Amino acid sequence: MKKKTVALLLVAAMGIASLAGCGNGKGENADKNTGGTEATDEKDAEQDADTDKDAEADEDKDGETGGGSGEAVTLTYPCIWVGADSKAEVWAQMIAGFNEQYKGQYEIQVEEQTDYDAYRDKIRTLVSAKSTPDIFTVDSPADIQMFAEAGELMDVTAYLEEKLADRFVASAIDSAKIDGKNYSVPYEMAVVPMMYNKKLLDAAGVEAIPTSYEELFEACEKLKESGVIPITQMTNDNAWTSMLWYSYAVAACGGADVYEKGLEDEAFVKAAELLRKMFDYTSSDAVGADASVVNGHFFNERAAIYTNGSWILARIQSEGVEGLYDNLVVGPGLSNEGANGGAYLNSILAYFVFKKQDDPNKQAAVEAFLDYVTDPERVLELSASSGSLFAIDYDTATISDPVQVEIVKQSSEAAFMVPYFQSAMSQKVVSAFPSALESLVLDEVDAQGFVDMLKNAE
Repeated sequence: MKKKTVALLLVAAMGIASLAGCGNGKGENADKNTGGTEATDEKDAEQDADTDKDAEADEDKDGETGGGSGEAVTLTYPCIWVGADSKAEVWAQMIAGFNEQYKGQYEIQVEEQTDYDAYRDKIRTLVSAKSTPDIFTVDSPADIQMFAEAGELMDVTAYLEEKLADRFVASAIDSAKIDGKNYSVPYEMAVVPMMYNKKLLDAAGVEAIPTSYEELFEACEKLKESGVIPITQMTNDNAWTSMLWYSYAVAACGGADVYEKGLEDEAFVKAAELLRKMFDYTSSDAVGADASVVNGHFFNERAAIYTNGSWILARIQSEGVEGLYDNLVVGPGLSNEGANGGAYLNSILAYFVFKKQDDPNKQAAVEAFLDYVTDPERVLELSASSGSLFAIDYDTATISDPVQVEIVKQSSEAAFMVPYFQSAMSQKVVSAFPSALESLVLDEVDAQGFVDMLKNAE
């Protein structure tokens, strides 16, 4: 997996339509710890019209609308875009639309999964047991490689290149290849800003959004004195938001090519020192906290500074206290000792992968699913409704949410872009991160000891 090309891919993605006057719209995760609801009558009518149009086009495939005689081909799909996930409503409509369009021919059977860590473990267990689902999502290139080497994944290279290549942003398909083949389809992208509650900053006397770690800690002192939690942190589950804070610190200490240098680089130790200091300005329940705790503090204006991907925007609007979204300001990464400011974290957040099929009808069903969910107009609706960004070349000109617009603008103008730690490291290191972080925060190890714990996991 070519990790370095991911940054190039996402730089291209930031130009998804002409960005002048347009916007867009991101853990495992404090959301990436993120079921469906039914569409309105008006939406149903629109979908019915689309279905009729699509069904006419499908007559060429089978000689009759709906896929011919016999029992429908069923694809199993454990899905995490359910429940509180910001994509849940529109994604459920997309699955329902697919099943209606291909009624009697293909059917997607969704198994709802609401816990990201449990989902990962479940998928790994199923693949290991040769009980691989027909459709699922993966966020780790290392997992994709492992599953492909086990012979469990469908090679979708030819279909992507011959039928769908022009739907993806530049380099997306190539960046996902393993030994020249696509065993995965890049879909949702993680573009991660720093987020600030401007009302709380103003009340504490913080006059400007920090641009450096020095300014951040000065702001934290003022926020602490004002009685609010300066920064949200967590150590439980995959320590998602703290992992993002560490990722930004690593970028500030090591620059654009820091992950190419590996854990031996001093930047990882310096970043651990910054992260440890951040825990001096977090909530008293941060050790052992999970995503719900972190989100709760920021959504309820108990905390002033937070980081997460663009996908969390819809949840901030729907779950945050009144006025929170109006006071939300986003910013890029901070500099450290005068260097490496203005970065943006990015990675592919979700790849679609598919079970290797011996049945050509099931392979055809997978290809129909891919064609449906990569349709730019459908992806545009998914993006606009959730705040998520995608590796599909869709027109964002109709998206007007000001925070989404600002995230796209800032990321397109970023000094440099780097993956977040979880996507850049091996699964063993990623799994070791939460316990190493807890040891660091409890002062059982120093910054070097924290990094040594990660190294020992490799």
